[in-house]
Amino acid sequence: MSSNVAVRLRRLGIGTGILLMLMISGAARAESGAHPCTGERLPLSTERQVVQAAECLFDGRVVKVDRVSAGNDWAYRLRLLLDGGRVRTVDLNRTSGMPTNPALLEEVNETLDR
Repeated sequence: MSSNVAVRLRRLGIGTGILLMLMISGAARAESGAHPCTGERLPLSTERQVVQAAECLFDGRVVKVDRVSAGNDWAYRLRLLLDGGRVRTVDLNRTSGMPTNPALLEEVNETLDR
């Protein structure tokens, strides 16, 4: 009888382990489908979501939003007011909410520890 119980407990442990692994992998996939700073689900679909992404990434307040041509597509050009009264202009991809400039994108990813 005790060996039968042991077999059932092992099966339960394996099943629980598999379930836990599936839950963790699902959470990782869900996280990759979200903006790394705001957590908004991608693709971003509104100007407001992109503004929130910019304010989160650069710790400032957006004071102006324009649309600019980016190859065959377009991007948002945002002017941010930073601490100390400094102004910074950044172009963000309209669906990812991340900088279109590769150097700035790398800087942001380093800041986010990605």
